Amino acid sequence: MKIIIVFLLIFTSVGLQAQSQTARAAEDLKYLSQKFANDYLFLLYNPNHFKSRPQLQDTVKNMEEDLRIIAKDTRNEDIRSILDYLSYTKDALRDLLHDNIDRDNAQKVLDDTDSLVEGVDSILQNLQESIFKEELQFHIMKLSKLYMAIHLQFDPKENTKALYKALHTIDTMMHNINKNIYITWYAYKKLFNPAPHFFIPHIVTIAVYDLEESINRL
Repeated sequence: MKIIIVFLLIFTSVGLQAQSQTARAAEDLKYLSQKFANDYLFLLYNPNHFKSRPQLQDTVKNMEEDLRIIAKDTRNEDIRSILDYLSYTKDALRDLLHDNIDRDNAQKVLDDTDSLVEGVDSILQNLQESIFKEELQFHIMKLSKLYMAIHLQFDPKENTKALYKALHTIDTMMHNINKNIYITWYAYKKLFNPAPHFFIPHIVTIAVYDLEESINRL
């Protein structure tokens, strides 16, 4: 009887660990989708920014690794069917890197990365699990993407609504963590002003990086 109980405890522990790894990979995939869109828009804004294209290629590789982890650790058929779609969408983003960096392709990137987020959210709902730090970083990167999209005139009306919603979400989440990080966020959030004359993408990029580093240290 004791052997059976020990076996069941080990089996349960392994199952929970696999689910946690799946959730972490899913959250990372959400974040990377927004990072890809953000970096693509930055490259559209500044085609001479030589670091952007390698960063986009690295992001796709990291997406592939997250998808591999999710596929390896899950036995859930609903999640596996979603994975097929996510993998197809990831391939579409990768293929766009071999094409011109232009507004039409940027719109495809925005549409495809939104689809990735929807698919990953379905996986996380299925798992009934989310990870606070990763979710917060996702919203910060999404905020940066929306900031870029608004100032580059991609559906500015709807994206402005989404930006203010993201600001509110981050505000709420920041109240639940380290006071120093909240103070840092409070100082930075005014940078994300959607007003046309207030476009400072390089400074926003530094702010996002600093916020991410602060969250990683929690």
